Amino acid sequence: MLLLKGNGEIYGRTGNNLQSFLNALYYARDNNVQLGIMADSWVFDMLQQMWWVSIDKEDKWKEKFETAFCVKIFINPHEVEGYNLSLSKFENNWQEISKSLYDYMAFQSIYLQTLFRNYNNGQGTTIKGDPVQDMCSGIDAVFGRKSNAAIYSVIHQRSLEHYGEHLLKSVAKQAGCHPSAALHMEPNYVKSILQPLGMLKYPVVLITDGQDLSVVMRLMNDPEIDLHLVPKNASWIGGDITLAIMSSVFIGNPASTFSTFIVKSRLALGLGHSYLFRAMNKDNEWYTVCGDTCVYEIHNCRFWNGVGHCSKPF
Repeated sequence: MLLLKGNGEIYGRTGNNLQSFLNALYYARDNNVQLGIMADSWVFDMLQQMWWVSIDKEDKWKEKFETAFCVKIFINPHEVEGYNLSLSKFENNWQEISKSLYDYMAFQSIYLQTLFRNYNNGQGTTIKGDPVQDMCSGIDAVFGRKSNAAIYSVIHQRSLEHYGEHLLKSVAKQAGCHPSAALHMEPNYVKSILQPLGMLKYPVVLITDGQDLSVVMRLMNDPEIDLHLVPKNASWIGGDITLAIMSSVFIGNPASTFSTFIVKSRLALGLGHSYLFRAMNKDNEWYTVCGDTCVYEIHNCRFWNGVGHCSKPF
C-alpha cells in the first residue's frame, strides 16, 4: 500500500500539492498497489477547500470518494495495521512512471473531471468539520448575475517569490518560450494574444500573488485593456481557479504549477485558448512555441518525487 499521511513539510503550494495527489493516483494504478490516505493528512486539508465535502451525515461521502478515486481512507492510525506499506512519506520519494505521456494525460484528465463534478458550493463541511467557501464566489463577485454568460479573459501573474526568473528560464530552455515575458505580463505581450482573438473588447481579470504591483499598474493604465481585479473578500484559491478555468482565454506563467494546473483542468474540461508558452521572432512578433500538451511534457517526468521536480522528461 502507498499511504499519504502527515501535514509536515509539504513542498510548494496548491499547484504542487494537487500534482502530488494526482501523481500518487497514477503511481498506485501503474504499480498495482492500493492508495491509502489518512483522514487528517495534507491531502484533505488541500482538496476539501475546493472539492468533495460532506453535505450531511447520510451522504456516504467517504464511500463515494473511495469509489471515485480508487483509494482507501483511514480515520485512525491503527486501521493501517496489517497492511504492507510500500511508502509512507510519498512526497519525499522518487518514483518512475512507466506509461506513455498520452496515457498519463488521459488518466489525469479523468480525475480532474471527477474533482470538478463535485466542486464546493458553500454548503457542507470538510472531514474535520470546517465550513467551506463557494468555488464560484470569485466569478460571481466580478460579474454578478451575468457570471454564467460572461465573456472574459484571465491573466495569472505569479512572481514566484525570489525564484521566478530562475524557474522561468529553466522552463524556457526546455520549451523555447520567452525567459521573462510571462513574469512581467507587459501590456503589449497580453495584447498580442487578445487582439487577434477579438478579446480586447471584453473584460480582462487579473489574478495575482500581489508580489509585483507594477504589473497591476501597467495593465490598469493601458487604455486598450479593460482590467478587473477580484474584490479582496472574494479572492481565494478556489475562486481564482474557477475564474481562470471558466474564462474564454487564459494567460499564465508556465513556471507556475498553479497556472499549469489550470491549463490541465481546462484541457480535461474541453476548453482551449490557454497561453503559457510564447516567444518573440526576429520581427518582434509574439507566437506560441508549443501546444497544450506542453504543460505535461515540461512539468512531468518519468522520474519524479511527487512534487513536480523533474530529472528526466517523457
